[in-house]
Amino acid sequence: MNHYRWILKLPERDKVLQLQKESGWPPLLSLLLVNRGICEAREALRFLYPRLSDFEDPFQLPDMKEGVKVLGEALRKGQKIGIYGDYDVDGVTGAAVLYLFLKELGAEPAVLFPHRERDGYGFHAHLLPWFKTQGVEVIVTVDCGISALEVVEEAKRLSLKVIVTDHHELPPTLPRAEAVISGKRTPPSSPFYHLCGAGVAFALVRALRSYLFETGFFKDQIPNLKRYLDLVALGTVADMVPLKGENRLLTFFGLPLLSERARPGIRALCEVSGINGTLGTEEILFRLGPRINAAGRLKEARLAFELLVTEEIGKARERAEILNRLNAERQRREPKVLAEALEQIPAKIPSGLVLFQEDWPLGILGIVASRLAERYYRPVVLLTRKGDLLKGSGRSIPEVDLYQALALAACAEDLAGFGGHPAAGGLKLEAPKLKRFAENFSRAIEAQLSRRKPPLRLEELQPQLHLEAQAEVRELLDPNFLEGFQRLAPFGPGNPEPVMAFSNFEVRNPKRVAERHLRFTLWQKGTGLSAIFFRLPEEKSALLLKTPDLHLAASPVLSHFQGRQYLELKIWDIKEGNGEGQPLYFPRV
Repeated sequence: MNHYRWILKLPERDKVLQLQKESGWPPLLSLLLVNRGICEAREALRFLYPRLSDFEDPFQLPDMKEGVKVLGEALRKGQKIGIYGDYDVDGVTGAAVLYLFLKELGAEPAVLFPHRERDGYGFHAHLLPWFKTQGVEVIVTVDCGISALEVVEEAKRLSLKVIVTDHHELPPTLPRAEAVISGKRTPPSSPFYHLCGAGVAFALVRALRSYLFETGFFKDQIPNLKRYLDLVALGTVADMVPLKGENRLLTFFGLPLLSERARPGIRALCEVSGINGTLGTEEILFRLGPRINAAGRLKEARLAFELLVTEEIGKARERAEILNRLNAERQRREPKVLAEALEQIPAKIPSGLVLFQEDWPLGILGIVASRLAERYYRPVVLLTRKGDLLKGSGRSIPEVDLYQALALAACAEDLAGFGGHPAAGGLKLEAPKLKRFAENFSRAIEAQLSRRKPPLRLEELQPQLHLEAQAEVRELLDPNFLEGFQRLAPFGPGNPEPVMAFSNFEVRNPKRVAERHLRFTLWQKGTGLSAIFFRLPEEKSALLLKTPDLHLAASPVLSHFQGRQYLELKIWDIKEGNGEGQPLYFPRV
């Protein structure tokens, strides 16, 4: 009956009590902070009330000094700078940040994005001559290039200097570029480790401004970099990187700027997306991000780039309308690919699903792979034919590192190329090797699962729901809790939306909303709180309304309506109790 496997995180009682004593925060908020590794009052204050001065020195990133020296010299000599960005939200926003900053310095960068269908992901040698025709002498890659050893060598042959900025997993050998700037080159505990492509580009911009200031470049006003945080936050959230370290600061300060809609492209994109209120992570993931990605998926990423950098609202609205139509086209194509993929699913689900069809549109495969990975809770690779090769995208589940699965020799030897990170990747291979690759892919996944501690069997794979606390409605409505809770956001990977268990409650005033959802009042000890269960299955609806002894898994959410902010519960799952009405799962702190 239960879709999720509930994972119960028991509180570290001593640490919670100590933080509560030092900070004065309520027990529930102290528990949530400790669960995020924040155990000291000073650390909690910095987390809840961050400052712009909390950003770390970007020169901690390897090769940063070398990179800014090359760019500084190019700016002083008036050399043309080229920007080569990936075609997704991360690459487009990162390229936009770098472009706008260089323009502010008086440069006129030449910007190029690969075409998903013609070129595929990555930094490509056959596109280098275009930069030569533009008079470019220095190329900066954004969100790509970390594995482009041969391309960088070709660039050297063409007398092009290359600065690589990327965030994908490191290959065994780095390209011999003037600089290779990546958070992955720092320790995993570093605040830079989880930066996305846009975050790395912004770190480069921060370091370049500092270098130029110290070397006397600025004659007048020094550029204010805060204005770029809206674009960096957009790329960071859309790329689903952990919202910790620098990423938390980028999103904490960037999301309010995004909500101001000062940039014409953001304003126009919100208009076509039907967003009227505050912009948060959900609006980026489900409204803005898909429309920006639609440009690279179905046409040219440059359309999205031009939307973000234009200063003319008319041009912005024109571009936004194009992206909106492309997104609608993507939505029309997606069900067909999904249906055709479902027809190929075998009766016995393997460890990893590898599906192929000749005519699938390449730009849709990542989205459909995500749908299938969610439905079957298995890593999924979808492939289509492009010329002499099969090309495609893969998506994974939290228990399996997709990049490592592809990188295993058993899989890598069959691949003509691959790249990505633990959750997603791209790949290409020759058609005759498809069957062997599919078999080896499943073996690589099983090997990963067996190495986990404790080991996981395939039949144990199930979506997990990590519950952090046993809570009561009155605790959530405590003003002191609410004050701190709203500052825990933004939520996302690395800083998940808190999920809590609720017991001993009544369901009052149930009401169906849009036929698929149920809204009701969760009543507990004389206090009520609005709750909504999205896409509630019929069997669980009967359970919720007729069974007196239940446990709910729910997240408190701050919602907005007609300019008013209010707290409600978003229900994830329900379980039947043991008939005694006891809070089964958590000792109280």
